[in-house]
Amino acid sequence: MPFILDELEKIEKGQLAPVYLLYGDDLYLEEEAIGTLIEVFSKNSTAAIEKKSFYGTENSADSFIRSLLNIGMFASQQIIIYKDIPKLTTGYRKQLLRYIDRPEQNILLILSSTGGQKGKFFTSIRKHPSVETVSIWTPPPNQFPALIQRKFKKEGYQIDPEALDILAVSTNDSLSHAFSEIEKIIVYAGDTYEITPDNIRAVVGGEKNYQMSDFIHAVGERDLYQAIHICLALIETGVKSPYFVSSLYLLFVNVWAYKQIHQGVRDTYYPLQKMREQYKNASKKYTGSNFGNLFNRLLDVDRKAKSTSLSTEDLMIPLIYQVIK
Repeated sequence: MPFILDELEKIEKGQLAPVYLLYGDDLYLEEEAIGTLIEVFSKNSTAAIEKKSFYGTENSADSFIRSLLNIGMFASQQIIIYKDIPKLTTGYRKQLLRYIDRPEQNILLILSSTGGQKGKFFTSIRKHPSVETVSIWTPPPNQFPALIQRKFKKEGYQIDPEALDILAVSTNDSLSHAFSEIEKIIVYAGDTYEITPDNIRAVVGGEKNYQMSDFIHAVGERDLYQAIHICLALIETGVKSPYFVSSLYLLFVNVWAYKQIHQGVRDTYYPLQKMREQYKNASKKYTGSNFGNLFNRLLDVDRKAKSTSLSTEDLMIPLIYQVIK
């Protein structure tokens, strides 16, 4: 499986394809890939650009297809994003495939398919010569440091090797955790632009009673009271909905596909061994669950977090009830 850092660097250095398909399970990496594509496309453009986003969970197929055929009135170039492409309704799939046969040079089309979704339609897109596929599967924790370092560099900061090690070890439960902490560290560091071990300890150190891994453990155990208690404690420390959602998504993708991904696998690296054991226990707790509805609910909360003024508590508490009950 390609390392996402290599794929992002390839995007930054090379000529963009007209269509990209993002395929994997990590919502943070999905956003990072989309942001990189938008940045490169915008940098290479000398004209006004219009950006449009659509979701497979919404009734937006008609608007999506029409946007491919009509450049906006005030922009000569477009960036069009469609998330969860396997949910595009049957009547519009042929129209999308016809567009991909002759993509418009003034449009950057980004399609995403999170989780293990496959099928004839997905395969037709993935194998098309005009489509570049980018893997957004969560990498193993030993690849986190390179991604963390890349993020600091993009923000104009240098991070000390010891500081990088401390941050990577402290946040190896998920990439979203790592990047949530990076935002706080940058605010704390201010204009010094040199991240030291003391900076990391001051922000990520032991002032929290709980970590996201504690919340995920409670959800995996279907412990409603503890999950809500930890969620509220984390919200008090500034944790936002995207971090909760991406962490839950990672948990349930691995629980849903436990037999295909993890069963029988032996790890000498303790953190990975511990994570697989958690997925194994959770797969028993969630036997018979409707994972399709569960994933749709997570995506719905992610969308609302970005498009409404609802608080993290208002979004997360109902979600926890729906997931665990």
